[in-house]
Amino acid sequence: MDKKAIGEVVGLYIKDRKDSKVKSVEKAFFEEDKGLVGDAHFNGGNRQVSIFTAEGREEISSGLKGLCMNKFYENIRVKNLDVGKLKVGSIIKVGDTLHEITEIGKKCFPDCQIVKKGKSCPLTTQAIFTKIIEGGSILIGDRVALKGG
Repeated sequence: MDKKAIGEVVGLYIKDRKDSKVKSVEKAFFEEDKGLVGDAHFNGGNRQVSIFTAEGREEISSGLKGLCMNKFYENIRVKNLDVGKLKVGSIIKVGDTLHEITEIGKKCFPDCQIVKKGKSCPLTTQAIFTKIIEGGSILIGDRVALKGG
């Protein structure tokens, strides 16, 4: 299968309990069919890992205030990620790991101020969720590559 670079890892984040603070790490380990080892969401399912663009995070940090902004954190932050090249079912290689895209975009809540004002939230277009189909490690600086088509 072909590999096409579509971004670069610029952040790795883990939260060991849902009520704890998010920690930035230089290297993270991912287990097949489970997710990020040591993360509060390490449990399998279709949303094992969250990936968000650096550009989307910057937009949120610049003052957008919505219901999800303080709750959502990504496990992997990627700069220059061309989300338009991805679709549900796409396989991406990140570091030593393989991910299957299971969801693109996070659903908004009707009570969110961003939605009420008719604005666009970057979480709806620049957040993706994956399941791990091959475990391994990811380091800051690793490239994200689209496998196949």
